Amino acid sequence: MKSRRLIGLPVIDEHRGTILGRVIDIIISPRLQVEGLVIGGRGGKRLLLLDHLTIGQDAILVSDLRGLKPVKNGEHPTRIKDRIGLLVVDREGRELGVMSDLVVEPDSKAVQGIEISSGLIKDFIDGRSEVPLERVDNIGQGAMVLNNEEEQT
Repeated sequence: MKSRRLIGLPVIDEHRGTILGRVIDIIISPRLQVEGLVIGGRGGKRLLLLDHLTIGQDAILVSDLRGLKPVKNGEHPTRIKDRIGLLVVDREGRELGVMSDLVVEPDSKAVQGIEISSGLIKDFIDGRSEVPLERVDNIGQGAMVLNNEEEQT
């Protein structure tokens, strides 16, 4: 599942059936692993930790409300929105495109890979490519370097 698919999903308390809000952002680690979801609703912005949720096709279910924490400014500096558009190059310095999304496995909540956009026309003709997360060697402020172990799919 693409991470952009999570944005906007309703977050529901599975024991009461109450809608707690909607996913408005995704918090990621420096190595692109999902750490939590930011939800917005009547209670303001809150961080939902991954241990306490189930990712469904149409909703996020929360099993334990103790997994909801208030969002503090600067507490989680890396948001998915901060990484979208990051330049992607290979070890020979060839530009492959820009990171356009993360591929998340819903059951384990682990990031499996990154989606690369090579431009509107190429994306339209060939589709966007995905590479496994293992190919990511370095992630900086302005670019991401991939190793050349295998070709893009």
